[in-house]
Amino acid sequence: MGYLFVDDARARLAAAEDLLDDGTARVLERFGVKEGWRCLEVGAGGGSIARWLAERGADVAATDITIDDLDPGSSGRVEVRAHNVFTDPLESCAFDLVHARLLLEHLPEREAVLQKLVAALKPGGWLIAEDVDYVSAIPVSALGGKEHAHTQAMRLHMFANSGVDHNLGRALPSLLRAAGLEGVDNAGRVWVMEGGTAGARWFKISMAHLRPRLVGPGKLSDAEVDRMLDLFDNPAWSALSPIVMAAWGRCPAL
Repeated sequence: MGYLFVDDARARLAAAEDLLDDGTARVLERFGVKEGWRCLEVGAGGGSIARWLAERGADVAATDITIDDLDPGSSGRVEVRAHNVFTDPLESCAFDLVHARLLLEHLPEREAVLQKLVAALKPGGWLIAEDVDYVSAIPVSALGGKEHAHTQAMRLHMFANSGVDHNLGRALPSLLRAAGLEGVDNAGRVWVMEGGTAGARWFKISMAHLRPRLVGPGKLSDAEVDRMLDLFDNPAWSALSPIVMAAWGRCPAL
């Protein structure tokens, strides 16, 4: 089916950065990125994490299927590449760190892509993958609770039919071990999303973007989608977020 958000608007990328970048930075800080490292940011989106890596002295290859919204910043350390990670070639044994956020969950060929990313690591290099797990995504507020549970179920059903694994987060550690990485570990983050905040804004933009896939016979009605779009702006509405799971492992040294 292909990536669902390939024609995504800059607004959704910005909402994702606002919501996720602080947590991603806390994960990446443990690896000691420094001057002289070569890093690969796969599915770089708006480029915020590529710029973060460059600010720490790394030379960064930032790739995505579409690069119109990928801002390399002014450091001169970020190389922007239009790149399909499944079909296009990638250097072998070239990177000290490879990072992919909310990428593998969208790719039916995720295991083959993961092997390609592992092959791109230098001996001793780190791979960090971040993907969601919707096991935690439940209503919190009474306001909109039933509507959220219903629309969420329909949304996840659509994801599954499109090849998206919305529970991939829990599988990341075992996938990284199976790919041959050592020292595999993981950490997840979850929060209460309230109407009008970055999390709700991210969900609102996503639902609006996916409306044509969500509405129809046996699916949601336009009125149900409109109701959720309104709730995402209401400060009295809240729900628990999906877990954003980060897992990492190291390429064996020679």
